[in-house]
Amino acid sequence: MAHARISAELPPDIDPTKAPLAFGERALPKLNEELRAPELLTRQRALMALCDLLHDPENVYQAIQLGFLDNLKILLLDSDSTVRQKSTEALYIMATHNVGR
Repeated sequence: MAHARISAELPPDIDPTKAPLAFGERALPKLNEELRAPELLTRQRALMALCDLLHDPENVYQAIQLGFLDNLKILLLDSDSTVRQKSTEALYIMATHNVGR
């Protein structure tokens, strides 16, 4: 008879530094909500996922329309250095796209 083993470690294909994303057009609005979350880990994960998504010009356009710029400006004043760094990176990515100029 086989016994089940429960591991305390995450499976190797799950990245704990990225937020789980919604599908389609709901992905960016959900990340926008998570950027305003009081939990530090939630904000960090949302920023990691956002930086990956912003390499697509369609996502940059949608992010600008959803008001990400205002939220990212607020996050530049965060007490956590990772949040400040990833906010700066997201703003840089948005500014270098033709849509963000």
